[in-house]
Amino acid sequence: MARKLQLLAIITSILIGIFAYLYHVPNSEGVPQMDRIRLLSASMKIISFVGLVSETFGFAPAWYVQRNSGVILKKLKPTEVNVNLKIEDTTIDGVPVRIYSPLDLKDDKAKLFPAIIFFHGGAFYMGSIETHHSVTRELALQTRFIVISVGYRLAPEHPFPAGLDDCIKVTQYVLDTNSAEKLNIDSKRVAISGDSAGGNLAAVTAMRFANNSNTPRLQMLIYPVLQFFDFMVPSYLTPALHIFHFGRGGLVLELYINKSISEDIILNNHTSIEQKNQYRRFVDWSLIPNEYRQIYKKPITDNIDGNPKLIENAKQVLHPDLSPLLVENEELSKLPSTYILTVDHDRLRDESFIYAARLKTNGVDVVHRHYENTFHGSLTFLDGLFELDIAHRMLNDIVEYLKEKL
Repeated sequence: MARKLQLLAIITSILIGIFAYLYHVPNSEGVPQMDRIRLLSASMKIISFVGLVSETFGFAPAWYVQRNSGVILKKLKPTEVNVNLKIEDTTIDGVPVRIYSPLDLKDDKAKLFPAIIFFHGGAFYMGSIETHHSVTRELALQTRFIVISVGYRLAPEHPFPAGLDDCIKVTQYVLDTNSAEKLNIDSKRVAISGDSAGGNLAAVTAMRFANNSNTPRLQMLIYPVLQFFDFMVPSYLTPALHIFHFGRGGLVLELYINKSISEDIILNNHTSIEQKNQYRRFVDWSLIPNEYRQIYKKPITDNIDGNPKLIENAKQVLHPDLSPLLVENEELSKLPSTYILTVDHDRLRDESFIYAARLKTNGVDVVHRHYENTFHGSLTFLDGLFELDIAHRMLNDIVEYLKEKL
């Protein structure tokens, strides 16, 4: 009897420990709707654990499990009843896209609409047209514009620059007047947009077209990835609420550029002192608001040489096609009007503050919306079990901007 009670006590302790781990969301003070966020965080922890077990026992790599978890979460959303949009899955120049069009296109096929090209997030190896369907659908419904969601190729099966090339192809097609008219799009009223890794692709794409005769009217960047130079800005070092327990450190870049990237990249060991001196002016900490530099006031590792092997393997990440912040002011001045969305619980927060400040200094029309008490990725929770009020607030602000500027 004593052994049974002892076993029961052990099992109970283990279950309590598991529940406590799943329930606990650190650094969540002041964040609303924590009942849903705790459930979301627990789901992400379970997905991360399943991925680790799968990879450890040789079933499937963790990144594959993480990528496909989106399919499961999609099933938790309510059945969609669509009556106000035409939604078509097709291709543009061989790239899969989903096109959302107003139904009144049927009434006037000669009418040309503004268009939003959207690149989904997901750390370059996750995400899809489906995972961001609620965002792109609502953008189309609320703006009455045409929205094109791009299913670009993902790493690691298709490392850089495959995904970027797909985004460039679609953008090139839509900015061409003759091609755009086939889709009832006004090629002079096109926005390039994306969230997280998709924001990186949008920023790079906008820069690629900055010198062209056909350019996007604006870029809309939602908590974007803008640089892989400094992984020790205050937003990387400050404790914050993080929901997605994967897609961090060297793994993302290793998958994306198909090079061996060790985890000490997060200590900025991928750059030499010479490189730090060369690129620091592009990532100027003085452009980060003082309130975020109370503890970490200036760069920490600029006088420390990095790991020679890592420096060689990671040198590509300093190219503007991966780090669009790392360009001269002259190049930034050519960019279109820009909308930037940032959140406080996000490692990527500070680079967007720097980017926005540099754009403004160089004469670009910038609207920067910053949201406190929410986390990276929150815009995507517009419906379903994890629906968040902040997601609707963000979307409303975006729609207001697009209607005014596009």
